[in-house]
Amino acid sequence: MEVERRGFFLIHIYLHERRFAMKDKLWSERIKFFLLGMLVVIGILFLAGADTLNPPPPNYGRFQISSWATSFGNNSGGVGAFVVDTITGETKTVYSRIYGAPIEGKLIKNDLKRPFVAID
Repeated sequence: MEVERRGFFLIHIYLHERRFAMKDKLWSERIKFFLLGMLVVIGILFLAGADTLNPPPPNYGRFQISSWATSFGNNSGGVGAFVVDTITGETKTVYSRIYGAPIEGKLIKNDLKRPFVAID
């Protein structure tokens, strides 16, 4: 009876130690996978922010204005100005006026105070 009890006690201790060893192994695996997941998340965040390492240059001088003038004869001519968007290459006339004799001169277009996107 004593041997049987001792054998049962040894089996009980073995199973008890094995259960704690399994719990320790389970916790060590959980910690390992948690840390691995954190490394993956940090890696993704680092790579997602890699685009901002070389920001694009500022848009100084994006819009340029140029003026023109021409003569239609001795007493008449025209003047005007246009704006160029240097990024898209779009050009818009913002001012145009024909001058001549006092009655004949007329303003054709004046969009000088409008934003670029609102100019026709």
